[in-house]
Amino acid sequence: MNIREELKQLACPINQFKTHPRNVRQGDVGAITESLNAHGQYRAIVVQKSTGFVLAGNHTLMAAKSLGWKDIAATFVDCDDEQALRILLVDNRANDLAMYDDRALSEVLRELAATDIGLEGSLFNGDDLDDLIYRLEGTTGNATEGKSLTEESDKYAENDTRTLMLPYRVSEYTDLVTKLSAIRSSFGDDSNSAVFKRIVDQAYEDLQS
Repeated sequence: MNIREELKQLACPINQFKTHPRNVRQGDVGAITESLNAHGQYRAIVVQKSTGFVLAGNHTLMAAKSLGWKDIAATFVDCDDEQALRILLVDNRANDLAMYDDRALSEVLRELAATDIGLEGSLFNGDDLDDLIYRLEGTTGNATEGKSLTEESDKYAENDTRTLMLPYRVSEYTDLVTKLSAIRSSFGDDSNSAVFKRIVDQAYEDLQS
């Protein structure tokens, strides 16, 4: 999955775009790579028409290039360089000013955690959910509909899906996700977790032999 069907009419050759040389945002390319692998591109990057510089989606462009994409969905803004800088800054700053409704977030994460694939493809993991639940429990004793967060935490604990968090440097992570995707396709596995388990199981068997 690359560009989602809804955006394919916006597809352009990826090499015609450049990251903005004055972009001050340091994004997590590895996380975006994971999102692109899981969901495809569901939001177009925004590009200054006259220069080809990306105003919104610089790290999406970097992630897509690391995955070897030939095309990427883009929309164009016809503006001068000064306005381009303002758009570049406001897009990043708007994200900085946003915040979560923690209780609503915990409900969404619990709902996803109970599915067959757990929190895969959300960039959250089981530790994030545990931390959130216990933080909320420390600030208020009751959850929605009169259930205590302890009860809801116990319900989560009964779910047999857990996420193993393995931190990597961004450059290592991008390379690893790309290789996992290739291995997953080769073996017909349905998730990176299945590929990882396959590799660990084989390594353990080798140790025992």
